[in-house]
Amino acid sequence: MSTLQTGIYHAPGRRPPAHFALVFLRADPAAGAPAVDGALRAVTAMLRELAEGRVAELPGHPVAAGDLEFLLGFGPKAFDIPGAKVPCPAGLGPRLRFRSPRPTGGGPLLVGGGLPYAPDIMRNDATEEFCLQFTAHTQLAVSRAVVELWKLLRDGRDPGTRAAVLEIAGVHTGFQREDGRSWIGFHDGVSNLRSQDREGVVAIGEADAGEDGWTVGGTYLVFLRLAVDLDQWHTLPRAAQELLVGRDKLTGAPLTGVDAAGRPVPAAGCPVAGTTEVTQRGNEEFLQPPPTADPVVAASHVHRANLTGAADPGQPGSLRVFRQGYEFFEPVPLAPGFRVGLNFVSFQDGPDRLLRVLTQRGWLGGVNFGGTAGPGAPADRLLTVRAGGTYLAPPVRDAAPYPGAEVFS
Repeated sequence: MSTLQTGIYHAPGRRPPAHFALVFLRADPAAGAPAVDGALRAVTAMLRELAEGRVAELPGHPVAAGDLEFLLGFGPKAFDIPGAKVPCPAGLGPRLRFRSPRPTGGGPLLVGGGLPYAPDIMRNDATEEFCLQFTAHTQLAVSRAVVELWKLLRDGRDPGTRAAVLEIAGVHTGFQREDGRSWIGFHDGVSNLRSQDREGVVAIGEADAGEDGWTVGGTYLVFLRLAVDLDQWHTLPRAAQELLVGRDKLTGAPLTGVDAAGRPVPAAGCPVAGTTEVTQRGNEEFLQPPPTADPVVAASHVHRANLTGAADPGQPGSLRVFRQGYEFFEPVPLAPGFRVGLNFVSFQDGPDRLLRVLTQRGWLGGVNFGGTAGPGAPADRLLTVRAGGTYLAPPVRDAAPYPGAEVFS
């Protein structure tokens, strides 16, 4: 039996827990498949113990696990490890990978896309052999998982060379917001897939897998860490912000047009009587933006990101993805002393769904966020990429030591 790994909160009534970390693991170039297999067995066994509140150096003294869950992903480089027994899946092929940043910093994430790397990013740390996603209800549980992982890898170093089979190459953390909004002040994730449509988009089916039959039941994780330029955003008046997003800022009501004075017009009757926000019960029909003939509203973010509202989401042509967003806040040495943004974590049966959204003309191709494209546009460079990568999250199989064990063992 093959099933999706934990950490994908697609089922009805399930919401992502409050805290998140994504860790990227680099393999020693001298390590072969047997060594990597042993390291992954040790890592996943330790994490299963930790999820049950057991820490190796504290025998008999359980800790609060915080409902910790973890997910293991394989990047394209994992299949280049000497002795790997299966070839790189087509879903991780060269045309479905992000570009590297320029050696001097910045540069486009994708040819035809509107997302650039941040000017100070010269290395993308999300392109290693493996990733581990941790989610939990407490920050301690997520942070402790990262620290215990580091301890295990450290203790596994070769005593002579001090080289580890796997080492941590990058860590990105985030959290869920209780108010359901993003750093730009708008409701976030409102038009995400309905729970009943999610598994058909997330899980790799036989038709999706093609010759990579061993991936059936798994999924592809596509990650982007997006910094938001709040300084640029807050120079825009509320009406301009709403036209870029495609929703009313206070209620979340989708926009249907622009009046004679150029002001945004929200959908009539939203929110319904007795409610104040689109996310409240009774407003379900307003979650997806309705079709519009207004070119300004049609160019907004929510319309560009979802041009197939009536199509079957499970069909690849629908380009729908299931995403779990985790905001981030981090101190930086330059004014204003902090950086904010979104960890965009998406799951789909093939990375081409998201990559086509980001590059296709009329969708987000050539557009940074929404509205018109190119230098001087109201939202030009509102978002910059600090890391991004694509990983296969193999299915869980009965009696397998870890998901994807057939690659090495």
